[in-house]
Amino acid sequence: MGRYDQLSHFIIENVGGKDNIIGVTHCMTRLRFTLNDYSLVNATKLKENNEIATAQKAGGQYQVVIGTHVGDVYNEILDKIGSGKTMEADEKKGVLNSIIQIITKVITPILGVLLASGLIQGLLMILTFTGLVQETDGAHIILNAMGQAIFSFFPVILGYTSAKAFKLDPAIGIIIGAITIFPGLTESLAGGEVMMTLFEGSFIATPVYQTFFGIPIMFPEMGYGSTVIPIIFIVFIASKINQFLKKKIPSVMAFTLVPFLTILITLPISLLIIGPITNLLSELISNSVSTLYGISSIFTSFIVALVYQPLVILGLHWPLITLGLQNFGIHGFDYILPTLFTASFAQTAVVAAVYFKTKSRAQKEIAIPALISALFCIIEPAIYGVTLPVKKRFAFSMIGGAIGGTFISVLGANMYAGVVGIFGFVSFLNPDGSYSGLIISIIGVAISMIISFLLTYFTFDEKIESGSEETVRRDNSGLGEVVIASPLKGKVTKLENATDSAFANGLLGKGILFYPEGNQVVAPFDGEITTIFPTGHAVGMTSTDGLELLIHVGKDTVRLEGEYFKKLKAQGDFVKKGEPIIEFDLKALKEANVTIETPVVMTNSDQYTDILMTDADFIDYSGELMSVQLKSERENVSIGDLTEERGSLV
Repeated sequence: MGRYDQLSHFIIENVGGKDNIIGVTHCMTRLRFTLNDYSLVNATKLKENNEIATAQKAGGQYQVVIGTHVGDVYNEILDKIGSGKTMEADEKKGVLNSIIQIITKVITPILGVLLASGLIQGLLMILTFTGLVQETDGAHIILNAMGQAIFSFFPVILGYTSAKAFKLDPAIGIIIGAITIFPGLTESLAGGEVMMTLFEGSFIATPVYQTFFGIPIMFPEMGYGSTVIPIIFIVFIASKINQFLKKKIPSVMAFTLVPFLTILITLPISLLIIGPITNLLSELISNSVSTLYGISSIFTSFIVALVYQPLVILGLHWPLITLGLQNFGIHGFDYILPTLFTASFAQTAVVAAVYFKTKSRAQKEIAIPALISALFCIIEPAIYGVTLPVKKRFAFSMIGGAIGGTFISVLGANMYAGVVGIFGFVSFLNPDGSYSGLIISIIGVAISMIISFLLTYFTFDEKIESGSEETVRRDNSGLGEVVIASPLKGKVTKLENATDSAFANGLLGKGILFYPEGNQVVAPFDGEITTIFPTGHAVGMTSTDGLELLIHVGKDTVRLEGEYFKKLKAQGDFVKKGEPIIEFDLKALKEANVTIETPVVMTNSDQYTDILMTDADFIDYSGELMSVQLKSERENVSIGDLTEERGSLV
């Protein structure tokens, strides 16, 4: 049961029930329903609910205004009515940003248990290393299962979260994930008697052990366990096939037939595509590394160390691990794994830098267990919880890891055992008694950590700079006054003159109404963009003093689906006062007969002693728009604390 379970159920019931809803979307503060029969709406009950600011029919939709936590309520409504009724506008993103956002969206629901599993594995390593627990002990068996379960069944878990992300029945996602790691599947499809060899004679020669109705099956030698990208890709394909089938199959037959055909079509197609791609890339990586080491060990060491962390995300790091293990068997030592040894420490350093710089309590709570796990070479929590969501952090970890790993390799420090993480230093001790490799490894790790830490620390973009006389004025009483600058240029009037009753009645907070004459929204203060709507027509910000401001350009501009708007910043960005956030084509908006009135509202205005609005009729960018009298107990509240207290603007 979600936090807004009762409210979401109440809203569904009073807009005419689940069957009356054709579709639903939301903007910054309101749910927007497209209904079969608007006469079934119980407007009186909706307006009487204390959790609903107002409800009205406008813009061809029925709008229920509930405030800036609308995204959470929207998600719970979708869970009840079915994700197929969403009408969310798609946000245009670059390919890399889209991939990272999808991965983050899929991993976020399990981040807590991912961190917990990493800590359990770290605890088990300590107990084993100190001799308190033996590998044959029952305690070791149980703790190992507790720590490894999430990784052993990763495709099943990600099948569920991917299905939620792609609006597919989660049960289908779970089954798809389970099929990819079905017991004996990998051994049967990637082992046994060779039926044929594809690309025989080439460096990508691939043995085939089974066929699917005559089609060669190129199943990855390591299977799909602990991988991320393959299962996300398979579930994405399944969601598209599922949507197509739902449109074509009559509802009376859909309950069984749609899941049946979705699974039957998806898995063979996906596995016959992903398997060959995975095998081809694995062979390319393995052969390229072997060849390049013969040409230039320094260059190859740097490249291998640089790409190792992205390969972990793609599940393509196994060829490197395999080469290292082969070297142990042939030579008794290995020169490849030392270049990868620094990766977990680089991740640790980046997470540590984020911990020391961030003001967000929520980010700190994620960083601590991620840091501990990374020390034991369990880097998934660090990657998915801290570094990957912010691309430059991940890049800094790659750079630091590559430089330190290259240093270790160039100085000839080999590993004599496959121990990793903080206990892995003992692997550099030569059986002949030499400990020079140990010293080199310590220096190499230090280099990686220092570089990664400093790059992250000094480029961190959540710089909290308070005390600026231009922005904040303090007096000796311990109270203070914050001046909010104008985010727009244009005529201003009282908010009560807005044609939108939710804003006019102050239901969303105190503020002022603009009739813009410029073409930008700029930052009204130093702070964080807590949300920016995909269509670019609205933005929510939180200042370093905890002020929460909503800027909504035009009335019902969400229906334009982003046309005439261009986002210059992204959610989570820290901006300085006066920095442009959104551009819009004012002339085109007017020609489209859009009401351009733009409310600027402080959504947490009830938490402050007094708010004084400008008495000017016209104001330019960064002019003094309003001043806010702070309460002394709120002066030291951080953005992270406020986000946790009130819920981020979504």
